[in-house]
This record gives sequence, structure tokens and C-alpha cells, in this order.
Amino acid sequence: MFRFPAAGFLKCAIAAGAFVSQAVFAAPVSFSGELSPSDPTFRRPSGTSSLSTIGTNVAYDVYGFHVSANGMYSIEATSFAAAGGDSYLFVYRDAFNAGTPLDNLVALDDDSGEGLLSNLVSALQTEVQYYLVFTSYNNGAFGSYTGRFDTLGGAGQVVLGALPTPGEVPEPGTLALLPLALLGMQAARRRSRRA
Repeated sequence: MFRFPAAGFLKCAIAAGAFVSQAVFAAPVSFSGELSPSDPTFRRPSGTSSLSTIGTNVAYDVYGFHVSANGMYSIEATSFAAAGGDSYLFVYRDAFNAGTPLDNLVALDDDSGEGLLSNLVSALQTEVQYYLVFTSYNNGAFGSYTGRFDTLGGAGQVVLGALPTPGEVPEPGTLALLPLALLGMQAARRRSRRA
């Protein structure tokens, strides 16, 4: 009869837990919205040191985000319902100001995705507040859009929203369910002892 030592079982359980936690933390994070005539506008950059002569008054949406671990991340526009569907993505570090759109600009992308959609790849760091700006290539381009953040290297996760305040520890939703799972296991063990 095969016997599996308790220490070996514990090592396997820890390894499996680490694998599952990496799989959970590396899940893509989706975003969606709509550019409309009532949105704020700005003169978008055309590079890290120049402003566009075409996109001089483009509507935009802003998403604050941070990452749980240093690594390579992609930000991809997966659809844009505007005529032509030509999206533009920008990532800013620490702050975004539409009046000074070259300040704090980390990365940008126009057409690296499918068709005229954007797909930006950048190294991002923990404990930094980032801002994703979704906009269009041309002035007057409006419509709904979708996109996603994905982890390309490392075990980090993109978290939409502001950085937690110092001393605050964010708890992933999966870890919040751990006490319920332990209570369920304990209840099942009690029932099996009674039977």
C-alpha cells in the first residue's frame, strides 16, 4: 500500500496554492466605456515629446490603476464602435493633467492591436499610481469601447482604482472567501463523524 507522508502532502498543498494564487492574480482585468460629445477633450500627444496636429480636440476617459507586482503588462483596446474604430491609449505615472498632456507620460500606442486598435505594452511597478487614458485618433470620434489589462511577465495583477493608503492592506476577493471554505470543511468533517 502506498503511503504519502504528511510533510510531502503539505509541500504539495503549498505548491498547489502558490500555483492557484498566481493563476488568480494573473487574470485579465476588463474595462469598458463610451466616448461621447459630453466628455472632456484634450490635445493628445503624438509621441512622448510632441502633441498631435490631427487629434487636437479628442474626447477621453481616464482609469486610475496600480499593479500588485513589478512586471510587464499589456493594455489592449478590444473594440471601439466609433467610425473607423481607431483608438489611442496613454499611460501616465502619478498624475494626468489634460492641460499638460506630455507631463508624466509613460507610454502610448496607436495601432499595435488588431486593425486600428491599440495594444500598449509597458513595464509597471508596484506602489505607483497610474492613469490609463482611452481616446481616439481623430477629433469627433465617439462610440462605446472595451479593453483589457493583462499580465505578460511576473505574477502581478492590475487593480483598477487608487493605491491603498499607507498601512492599509488590500485583501483579494479569493482570500476573503478562505474563512468560509474553512468553516465548510469543518462542518463537513463534523457531519462525517456523526454518520
